[in-house]
Amino acid sequence: MDRTTRVRTGVVATVAAATVAACGTGGSSSSSGGSITGGPGVNVSSKTITLGVLTPLSGVAAVIGAPLAAGQADYFKWLDANGGIDGWKVNVTTEDTKYDPQTEVQEYNQILPNVLFIGQSLGSPTTQAIESLATSGNVLIGTAAQDSAFVVKSVNAVIGTPYAVDVANAMYYVTQHASGAKIGIVYQNDAYGQDGLKGYDAAKQAYNFDDVGQATYNVTDTSFTSQALAMKNDGAQYVMLTAIPSAAAGIIGAAAVIGYHPQWILQGPAWSEFLMTSTGVASGTKTPVYPVMLGAWVLGYEAAWGDNSVAGMSQFLQVQQQYSPNQVPDGYYMYGYCLALMEKDVLQKAISNGDLSRQGVLNAKLNLGTVDFGGLIPTADYTPQLGPADRETGIYQVDGSSAGFLKQIQPFFESSAAQSLTFGS
Repeated sequence: MDRTTRVRTGVVATVAAATVAACGTGGSSSSSGGSITGGPGVNVSSKTITLGVLTPLSGVAAVIGAPLAAGQADYFKWLDANGGIDGWKVNVTTEDTKYDPQTEVQEYNQILPNVLFIGQSLGSPTTQAIESLATSGNVLIGTAAQDSAFVVKSVNAVIGTPYAVDVANAMYYVTQHASGAKIGIVYQNDAYGQDGLKGYDAAKQAYNFDDVGQATYNVTDTSFTSQALAMKNDGAQYVMLTAIPSAAAGIIGAAAVIGYHPQWILQGPAWSEFLMTSTGVASGTKTPVYPVMLGAWVLGYEAAWGDNSVAGMSQFLQVQQQYSPNQVPDGYYMYGYCLALMEKDVLQKAISNGDLSRQGVLNAKLNLGTVDFGGLIPTADYTPQLGPADRETGIYQVDGSSAGFLKQIQPFFESSAAQSLTFGS
């Protein structure tokens, strides 16, 4: 499929380069006037760094993984074409996890000897599957999942707002706009869903809203009538969906069949422009759920695609047009771009410290400080004290005429419930 092909084009570094890098483990070289200590995935003689990407390019979450990996790869291609990081180039080798934890572990073990760190691991259950392995080896993970449990683990480099924080912010927004509303939640029956529920429960305690029902689904489910019926029978006027796009479409579609039309609130990973049309743009064939998706709210922490009031938007769009000109407006693509931008800062600090070993990279992340994404997403802070990168959420409404089908109705904000959320180690 075209989107997967674009991810792989120019992204998978030559096997020979990765192998040479692995053989160079522990070496050192002079760079920018100082000596650089190397490690796995680092070729100090050619000044090349190889990172690994573990992401779903097929299966139920491919609609997230393919554009996210493309955005990440495109930033590194642009960076390499513009001098790299103090002359160092970054290669990326990408593997398809199928959003399956067992597959993720197999691929992690396969690529580990040839990469400096995992530049992307997409998904809560999949990242959890490799977290202990990475911890034992001091392997940094570019964690493309906002499960709040990750933000207190040193090996996870997370950008964006934790799921729990997003939901807590969203519930505050509802209580301010619909006092006394009946609210329910449907969440994925795993770590991702539990984190959404954590924010929901924290907001309920803070704002005492009318929680009328909760329902779960499994990621392998293909029928969602029971969840839709549960919310309808409970009388939920607002329904929070901590889900992935395929499940969100199934739940909303099943609800429409039984004549149930609440205000849907989608966690960021529940949304995709492909829920609207076959091509992800307005000219494509409308999906069966297109009419009932209109007006739904989507949580997020990214600038609207094409918003030129955002300082970093011009460069972002230039990179996208140069390397993925057929990429439709997509928040996952922007997320991947921002993930790579953060990793560039980590590598730059490690190079400045003269230490591109795995421990050196981990130390660089822990002491990175503030990363500025040019307004594409909120700034992030990385310190040895750990914690979430930020606690802000924007709210968007699904709109048929807007870029990416999303129109912002609430700029980034932070609620009291989100401020008070704590994250245990």
